[in-house]
Formats: sequence, C-alpha cells, structure tokens
Amino acid sequence: MSELPLHHKSLVELRNLLALKELSSRELLDHYVARIEKLNPAVNAVVTVDLESGRRAAEAADAEAAAGRHTRPLHGIPITVKDALAVRGLRSTGGAIEHGDHVPTKDADAVALVRSAGAIPFAKTNVPRWSGDIQTYNNIFGTTNNPWDHTRTPGGSSGGAATSVALGFTGFEIGTDIGGSIRFPAAFCGVAGHKPSYGLVPCGGYIDRIDYGMVEPDINVHGPLARSVDDLELLLHILAAPRPERAHTVSHRLPMPRHERIDAFRVAIWSDDDACPVSADVRAAVERAGDVLQSLGAAVNRSARPDLNADASSQLALWLVSAATAPSMSDEDFARYRAIATSPDTPPEVTAALSSFTATHRDWMAADVVRQHLREQWRVFFQQYDALICPVTMTHAFPHTQEGSLPERTVLVDGVERPYLELLWWTVLIGGVYLPATVIPVGTSADGLPIGVQIVAPYMEDRTALAVARAIRNELGPITFPT
Repeated sequence: MSELPLHHKSLVELRNLLALKELSSRELLDHYVARIEKLNPAVNAVVTVDLESGRRAAEAADAEAAAGRHTRPLHGIPITVKDALAVRGLRSTGGAIEHGDHVPTKDADAVALVRSAGAIPFAKTNVPRWSGDIQTYNNIFGTTNNPWDHTRTPGGSSGGAATSVALGFTGFEIGTDIGGSIRFPAAFCGVAGHKPSYGLVPCGGYIDRIDYGMVEPDINVHGPLARSVDDLELLLHILAAPRPERAHTVSHRLPMPRHERIDAFRVAIWSDDDACPVSADVRAAVERAGDVLQSLGAAVNRSARPDLNADASSQLALWLVSAATAPSMSDEDFARYRAIATSPDTPPEVTAALSSFTATHRDWMAADVVRQHLREQWRVFFQQYDALICPVTMTHAFPHTQEGSLPERTVLVDGVERPYLELLWWTVLIGGVYLPATVIPVGTSADGLPIGVQIVAPYMEDRTALAVARAIRNELGPITFPT
C-alpha cells in the first residue's frame, strides 16, 4: 500500500482498503466532499453535487459489505462524472445554458456500467458548451482552472473531470473524446487517461443538442481518467461492452497485450513533425518515454512512420471531427462557422478544416473512403511495430484563451503564435482513424507543469497501449499530484 494520502490513492488501492474494511464507502465519500469544499472554489471543477443521494448509496454499500456482499469490482467507490454524460437523477447540462435544468431519468451507457459495478456517482464536473472546446468554460458555471496553475486551462472538454482526478475529488472519472477531450486534460493535469478504440465502449447518453444521447457520433468515444495505469485497465475491462440493445447477442473481449515482457516490444517514437512542430519540452518528454523503454530492452525506432502523408491525414481527420460535431452546434454557431469557412479572408488551413460545414453527404462519404485507406496504412504499420509514442499536442497547459471563435484564436508555443486549431493536429491524427491511445505524464515543462504523451496501439488492441504505458510509469515511479 502506498504512503499517498487517501485522496491521491489509486482506485486499485481504494478497492483493497474497502474490501479489507479498513475504509468505508461513507468515509471515502465524506473525504472527497471535504476536498471539494476546500479546493473546488479555486478551480471550479465540480459543478453539481447530490450529497444526500451519495450518502444513502454509500451507506447501502457499507451495509452490503458488512453482510459479506462486497463482490462488485467498484463496490462503494464514490465518483464524479463529466457533465456531458447523463446521470440518473443528477442535473446534467452538457455545459449549455438552455439545458441547465435537465435531470435525466436514465444513466449514460458508461455511467450505467460503472454503477452496475458498484460505483456511486455523486457529482458532475464542468465541460465547455456541448463539449466543443480544448478548454473548459461555459455560461452556466464559468471557467475551470488547471489544478497546477489557476491561470491556465486544464484542457477540454473533460477539464473538470481531469482536475477532479488530480485533486482527489473522486475515485476516477469517465471522459469523452472526439478530438482529444480525454487526452488534452490528462496531459495538461498530469493524470492517466485512455481513449478507447472507437466502438469498444457504448456511448449512449452523451448529451448534445440533437437527441441528448440517442445517436453515437462518428469518432467519439467514452473512456476513463484515473490516477494509475492499473486503474485504467480495471475500468476499461468494465466499460468495454456492446450497446445495450446488442448485449444479448455479442460481447467484447479485448486481446491480451502483444507481449508479456517489455523487452519484446517494438516501439516507434514520433516526437515531432515539420507539419506541426511541438515545443522543446513536449519533444523532450516523448524522447524520454523512448529512452525509458530502450533502457528496459524494448526495440525503439525513432524514425519509423506509417506510410502516409501525416499533415493531409490530420487535416482529413479534423474535417471529419468537424462534420461529426456540427449537428450539436446551435443554428447561430453553425452559421457563424459556415461564414468563416467561406470567407476569402480566412487562412487556407482554417478553410480546409471548416469546409465540412459547407459539405454534402457525398463529400463525407468520399472523405470516409480516404479514412478507410488510412486505417489500412496504420494496420500495415502495426505489423512492424507494436506501439507508437507521440505528443498529445504541441505544448503543455496554456493560459486561458477565450476571446473569439476557435479558428480566430492563437496559442503561444516556444514564443511563436500558432493557430489554436493546430492544437488538434496530433490528437485527431490518431482519433480520426479510431485507434486507441493511453496518455500518461512523462515530464514537466520549464515552468513545472506536467507534460503527457500518448501511447498508440493497433485498433482494438487497447491493452497493448496500456502495457507500454504501465512499463514507462513503473520505471518513472508513481504519478505525483498537486496538493
């Protein structure tokens, strides 16, 4: 058992303490609530709490444990849940003011899975409006701050979720990711996160303006954020399931990691690219991950790349992400983005990214055909390599930047102003072709902020990504958290 304080203990440790009756669910819940009351005013991560319902559920879990019925894998673990996911009986807004009083009568699929496994949802965490930004702020609850530096963003759209994990407000979190919404916050807040293979985890109950969760958007996935890689693997085992209407006909069984020993792995390192240069600190973190694996005996190749045009692939993926998220926009926002996309004053790279707002369904079908060819190129690449390590994005957590539309914003990277949407280059490159990616903190920036890297594995070989991530973190030691 680690010497970490209770709020920073991993999910695996908490399970053991509860199973041994060295800790009760009610005690753990009250500890998290005390942390929220003390620290949340400064970060604004938790936006809704149902303490009464949470305490009833925790006491019921303790009564079951006392009667010898502590059998579920998440028995008695209190959790916060991203406000983009429906939680039965708990206000769930999607960050949209017109949805501010919505109280679902049914859990999102992922929430239902962890609740069935014994978890106790008691609070919601902040998101940008309809989860549509790399930062976390909205007109209902305001801005969420990075737990390491309150002047900076925790990332988005699962920024409240990652902050909650980092500060010890919850046993774990469930995030969503279409353009990096698990990966940005994990990297910026210094926690572990896993973006599953597309289709592995059911995504019903995702809150958007179209149908409030009946349709699963292209590319979008739901996955865990936690304080260790072992926690991620435990949670993925619970979350990997067919959609409820298919549960009686199919099941999901993930393959084991490709190798049992880390020295048998073949790992490619892609630390930078001329099409989207990263900061010196980010590049150093990716290279450090490669150094760790090399020291453990893995075969590391720092020049191997899939046989594709990376920039064209990323731009296509961003186009597909824009197409997938467009239905969730208000009519006003959609019209504004269309105007930007068709304006002669818009930079060409922004026009290309936003052209999905003026596209036909035929255009989308043509883009999807190209995507399927790219998926084949990745499949061929992963015949030669077991995993790829690359940046999550081009910089670490940046100062709050909320003025103007996303295409109009910029972010500073090593003293150079770069287009805001370029932050998505590395995340959509991976997500757009449905690949799994595990994010872990590997280094820190010159100003002491965490830097995460993403470990990418073949489609539906999520446990290979987790195995490589675990080997790196085991060598580096336990993740450290802000106090």
